[in-house]
Amino acid sequence: MAQNMASGASSLAGVRAVLSVFLVAAAAASAAASTPAPTAAPSSSKSYTVEEACKQAASGLHDLCVATLSSSSKAATASSSTTSTTAAALAQAAIQAAQRNASETATYLSSIYDDDSLENKTAQLQQCLEDCGERYESAVEQLSDAASAVGSGAYSESEALVAAGQAEVKLCQRGCQAVPEHRNILTARNREVDQLCSIAIAITKLIRGPPE
Repeated sequence: MAQNMASGASSLAGVRAVLSVFLVAAAAASAAASTPAPTAAPSSSKSYTVEEACKQAASGLHDLCVATLSSSSKAATASSSTTSTTAAALAQAAIQAAQRNASETATYLSSIYDDDSLENKTAQLQQCLEDCGERYESAVEQLSDAASAVGSGAYSESEALVAAGQAEVKLCQRGCQAVPEHRNILTARNREVDQLCSIAIAITKLIRGPPE
């Protein structure tokens, strides 16, 4: 009987040993799962000079990009070759530049729409100007919202809003192409706003890191 008890005690000890190993392993796994993984620094904190940002993000529009951002108060600190600022600040400056340009074009559209002295102001031209006026009002609003979105960290939303504003400008240009004698009445202005929107989108993408 004593031998049976010893055997039972030995079996119980073995079970306890196995259970102890299991509990230690489970506790270790739980601790590893609850330990937060190290997080990377916010991508919006990436810093660039104006020259670096324009070279990486908007090489096809480099000169316009540099001129636009260098004249912006938000990007002024990055206008030298040695001083940098965050990608988010540069993006907001680029979007605001596009918004200001679009607003100026909207004002211009309003003035020529009411200008009865415009030569050959046909019903077709009148319609072109009216449609573009509405499109630019929408573009200005979307670009304004895009600048606010960058400020709140909603970078993907900001890109989408700039793209929507840019689409309105392209539609304006397309709508006026069919107007005889005045097909290019807004071409230069539309092109500039379009290019500024492209720069704004490219700079905003830098927040996620430079292109591969």
